[in-house]
Amino acid sequence: MIKIAIAEPSQMLRLGLGNMLRELPEVEIVFSTDNLNSLNARISALHPDILILNPQLYEYARRATIRAEFDQLPNLRFVGLISSYCDSQHLKQFSGLIELNDDLQRVKSTINQVIGAIQNDSDEPDTDPLSDREKEVLICLSKGLKNNEIADTLNISVHTVITHRKNIVRKTGIKSVAALTVYAILNNLIEEKDII
Repeated sequence: MIKIAIAEPSQMLRLGLGNMLRELPEVEIVFSTDNLNSLNARISALHPDILILNPQLYEYARRATIRAEFDQLPNLRFVGLISSYCDSQHLKQFSGLIELNDDLQRVKSTINQVIGAIQNDSDEPDTDPLSDREKEVLICLSKGLKNNEIADTLNISVHTVITHRKNIVRKTGIKSVAALTVYAILNNLIEEKDII
């Protein structure tokens, strides 16, 4: 399931868009909100794949850097919900746009294009190198530690461990712990004698 969050000041638009999206079988609306106060906390807690966002929630000067406010979630896709004029420079940061006068087919098409991009990204490994923390998590995984043990060892939350594991899988393209262990050995992150 693709998890979608909606941030739109108009209740009518939020509810209407939510009803349209519920017709897509692979979509789950995880939350909708009309303000920015709860947006970051809810996104961090619920990890949606797509955020449908009306740029009007942000004051004009902050609209160009909306993505930067969610840099802790690099895989989050943004779809702009455009209900009035918005500068084209600000619209470049969105993966897709839904306009106020779009019909059901157009909305579905936009969301399906973004979903297709998400699925294509998950099929191909990322070329970014592992961060130091991701390497530490990978070493712990290779030693046979469970998520809660890794969290205790590295003094981080279990949620953070899970996020690092997702990033490791995305960057390496390797999903099994055994294959990740081989990857760690081949990249000199751990020696065979250290594996339990």
